[in-house]
Amino acid sequence: MKNKLIGRLLSVFLCGAMLFGFAGCGGCNSAKENGKAYDNETDPLVFSTLEVDKVFNPFFSTSATDSNVVGMTQISMLGNDKNGSYTYGDAYSVVTKDLQITTTGTPDVDQKTTYLFVLKNNVKFSNGSPLTMKDVLFNLYVYLDPVYTGSSTIYSTDIVGLKEYRTQESDENEQKTFMQQFEIKASARIDALVGAAEELLEEQPELTADAFAAALRAYATKNGSSYAYIEQDYLKATELFREELENDYSNALNSYQDIKFYDEDKTEYTGLIGSDVEAFLYNEGYITWSKKDKKLTYACGESNAKSWSKEQAIDFVFNANIPDGIGTVVKYWGTATELHTYITNLEMEEYFRTATLKYPNISGITFANREQAVTVNGTSYAVPTYGADGAVTSGNEVLSITINGVDPKAIWNFAFAVAPMYYYSDEEHIQKFDYVSNFGVERGSTTFMEKVVKNPDKIGVPVGAGPYAASKSSGGITDIKAGDFYSLGLIYFERNPYYLMGPAKIKKVRFQVVSSAQMLNSLYNKEIDFAEPNAKPETITELDGKKADGIGNTSIETSGYGYIGINAGKVPDRKVRQAIMHSINTQECVDYYKTTAKAIYRSMSRANWAYPEKATAYYPYIGGKVPENLDVVNPDYKAFCLKKGKKAGDTFTREEQQEFIRGLVEDAGYQLNGDGIYQKGNSVLRYTFTVAGETTDHPAWMAMWHAGEVLNQVGFQITVSTDANALKKLSTGDLTVWAAAWGSTIDPDMYQVYHVDSTATSTLNWGYKQIKLNNGGKYDEELALVEQLSELIDQGRRTTDQNKRKAIYEKALTIVMELAIELPTYQRNDLFAYNTDKIDVSTLTPESELSSYKGLTSELDKVSLVTENTER
Repeated sequence: MKNKLIGRLLSVFLCGAMLFGFAGCGGCNSAKENGKAYDNETDPLVFSTLEVDKVFNPFFSTSATDSNVVGMTQISMLGNDKNGSYTYGDAYSVVTKDLQITTTGTPDVDQKTTYLFVLKNNVKFSNGSPLTMKDVLFNLYVYLDPVYTGSSTIYSTDIVGLKEYRTQESDENEQKTFMQQFEIKASARIDALVGAAEELLEEQPELTADAFAAALRAYATKNGSSYAYIEQDYLKATELFREELENDYSNALNSYQDIKFYDEDKTEYTGLIGSDVEAFLYNEGYITWSKKDKKLTYACGESNAKSWSKEQAIDFVFNANIPDGIGTVVKYWGTATELHTYITNLEMEEYFRTATLKYPNISGITFANREQAVTVNGTSYAVPTYGADGAVTSGNEVLSITINGVDPKAIWNFAFAVAPMYYYSDEEHIQKFDYVSNFGVERGSTTFMEKVVKNPDKIGVPVGAGPYAASKSSGGITDIKAGDFYSLGLIYFERNPYYLMGPAKIKKVRFQVVSSAQMLNSLYNKEIDFAEPNAKPETITELDGKKADGIGNTSIETSGYGYIGINAGKVPDRKVRQAIMHSINTQECVDYYKTTAKAIYRSMSRANWAYPEKATAYYPYIGGKVPENLDVVNPDYKAFCLKKGKKAGDTFTREEQQEFIRGLVEDAGYQLNGDGIYQKGNSVLRYTFTVAGETTDHPAWMAMWHAGEVLNQVGFQITVSTDANALKKLSTGDLTVWAAAWGSTIDPDMYQVYHVDSTATSTLNWGYKQIKLNNGGKYDEELALVEQLSELIDQGRRTTDQNKRKAIYEKALTIVMELAIELPTYQRNDLFAYNTDKIDVSTLTPESELSSYKGLTSELDKVSLVTENTER
């Protein structure tokens, strides 16, 4: 498979996820099963994958598993080689035939950089239609639309005219505050709803949820335009609140067995919560534990909690809060940020619907030779001509993108995959395409994004010009439905007959969903042909012993890294997050891999040139030895060391460890409640630590389990559990504390994951929505840090000087640590195992071409099955 650059070069993946583009080869052999040959036309090549989120859309896929699926069907503007350098030209499976980059002007005055991309003429989508400039521009205008919410951050590039297009304003101050006008309107609408609700509930406390909507309607009629939307916003809030409760219930699934309690004597109690319903009600606060009385209290009634169905439990929590608690729901529950975002987008959509169009296009993006010839690297490209099907019949189309100043990340942002407009737009907008003000996209329309680009059929079936196309179990690549493409844990592909580099050797490829616990057995039983197990030494030894059975393996240091994340939206106090981080012994994560991993101390891959080599732990494990340099640790930890007279190599007693954790929590304003759990207002330190998958065989399990034990002894209520749906929850920001890993970018730019203006889903995990909303000023510290961090990220994009960028990123990475949202844990090797009886290993990427950036199956179209009978 080509190492795809699908609009983003960074994707989240949970430990064990398969990233075909990141692989290496060592010790490949070509043993073949005695007397067995395979047919490239009929026998499928089967890759294993962890559970998918089924968002198979190039514009909106976020998880690595989904992006791997999408990548099979896509072709990008640019590629990359084993050294991480961008590639283009006829020798590569990319859209760009030639590329010229020119920088002119004076820095900080009028400097500009222009990128000229010469497009190839022979690229076709899997239905045989040509990929042309229209498709390229359509993709750009989707990614650069102001309401686009996918993970691509092309909009972070300072393209000439982009800010004017996205805001319809020329004044820089107006551009900077563009979103604020809609956010202010959203806040005003929510405040109006809360005010009206308080007044109505005081007058009519007996109102039901349905009757309350009618009462709001009457209130709006009586009180004027300021309250015009209160009924509409109330109904949306109740819809979102029910969705939140559904998500909460999903998060509670299979966790009840892991819930533990302690009495005042630290005696542990397990097995008291006996069902998913009880776990849900416990998480929502309707079942509480008394340390003093050593028993559970049921606000909903014990018999109800033990007999209710899922629907009854959710209805109980819903009705307990709606309408009486609507003010709290829209201000402090997760619904609050979702409602605010929803109304903000509605207000922005209305603005674009009614505003006078002053900037119909992005002036820095042009079809350079649409009306006159243009020269690229000494070659003149005349105005192209077209056939009846829209294909170029003479000449080549040339795309021009001009940015202000220089930006080392820009070239990678322009390496997006080109998805077909005919599929991801609709007939109405395609017919309007004119290269001037219509590009197949409804500008500023959330409705267009949701109903057209993210149409359920387009989410479920990816289409592009890559080596493979979506198929079904019976074969064929036409009229494929979501239920055909993904069925019973199998994802079906068939070669794209129009692929730029020629049809792939193997006609049929499948992805089979296999749990990490069953991955190797499935490979040994020849149910799958390619897998990525955890790179533990004992696993490598086991695989080495299987070579005679036709199993090969390959390992290489990954370009990503492992981490434990904490969502500030769910753990709002920074000192509480710091207490959690100090309780985690990250060395346990490293020890899981033994000799195949090493510790990492900042949120960047060690493989990246910008990683600060001298970095040490910012949050030293409170149960470990005091580090030598206390100037590079959390200041509270340093102060505690000095207070206790500790020096390098010393350790804290158990009592001192607990004193430190309690001190952080109490500094944040928490006090022990009657149940012995720390509480501040409605915030109770009751959290779930989530490990992805169905098994505890995970690098972070022991570290999180032991951290839970430490915290539970001092007034937290921590549950550590596995979750097979963690990948999906991670993409929506539904997890509180979790273990995961990043697949890192080639360039060290940090915009996508950490910038205040990033709309990538990764920022949901950190709680950026809540931080930016900053209700009641409770995120003042975090907001200030995020703004400092964002300024540093911007600085890193304004220079190509590697030394300057490295110094900038070192400061930025320290701020990430200060935010206490991500604790780096390890950098490991990737391990790949495969069926050498079936795969002709001589057709895999040559060892000389392998690296962290170019993998074993980077050119999957060239891979063949064993087609001759050969004795092992």
